[in-house]
Amino acid sequence: MSIKGSFFKTGMLKAAALGGSLLFASLATITQAHPLWILPSDFNFSGDERSWVTFDVSASHRVFAYDKGVGLETVQIVSPDGDRNYLGNYFKGHRRSVFDLLLDQNGTYKVFAQRPRFYFTSYKSGKRDTPKRMMADKVAAQQKLPKNAREVNTKLIDLSSVVYITRNAPTDSAYQPTGKGLELNPITHPNDIVQGEELVIEILLNGKPAAGVNVEITPGGTRYRDERNHIQIVTDKTGRVLFTPEQAGPWLISASQSMPSESPLADTIEAIRYLTFEVIAG
Repeated sequence: MSIKGSFFKTGMLKAAALGGSLLFASLATITQAHPLWILPSDFNFSGDERSWVTFDVSASHRVFAYDKGVGLETVQIVSPDGDRNYLGNYFKGHRRSVFDLLLDQNGTYKVFAQRPRFYFTSYKSGKRDTPKRMMADKVAAQQKLPKNAREVNTKLIDLSSVVYITRNAPTDSAYQPTGKGLELNPITHPNDIVQGEELVIEILLNGKPAAGVNVEITPGGTRYRDERNHIQIVTDKTGRVLFTPEQAGPWLISASQSMPSESPLADTIEAIRYLTFEVIAG
């Protein structure tokens, strides 16, 4: 499966589908929760001296536009040598959160944030079958639902975001798949993506290629244009997405997959993953 995007003078994104395996449809589940993105001041650093990088983190439907600050207690840093650490100090504002990181090793760092899981119950009620929802697990919802509630469904939302930063030569030890849950596995190194050149991203579910996963790719700067210019795709049987970006700058990719839940607190688990990457001007 392959996509190639190009921007006209009007800023509109043109996409070409091959093999009929693309799905340009609404990713309703992703929009139920604010996308969580991590944006570094730089993605690549070079030189002999140690480098400081600063990060903005926000939950926002507009790509890389500040909306809601978030707690960063779960942010984990994976160094090129495989060492894992959590953040120390950070600032949480009303519309964004900020932290700094010292890059003192050569290679690629992984910065990973997991949003605390939450439950989302949807249902219909009333003579007009009005859709309604509440933030409650399946057990708690039963105590609050009206007697005529129908089509009740509870989801456990599992949402995380990741970005990669490289000092000098890129390495791949920091972003090896864990084999657990839904994962975005860059085949093309995330700090070596060049404008006009094809990149490959693999979607894994418990370590295996995941077919039929909803993927959305969006260039930054949505606040400055009328259209989001995003591409929506469904992975093929290899679990891969092939894409050629024609716009330099930061991009956001998201993937969403629904799975049955074995817990009495939810009917399904909705896994949502975000990856920020930079396209280098060619």
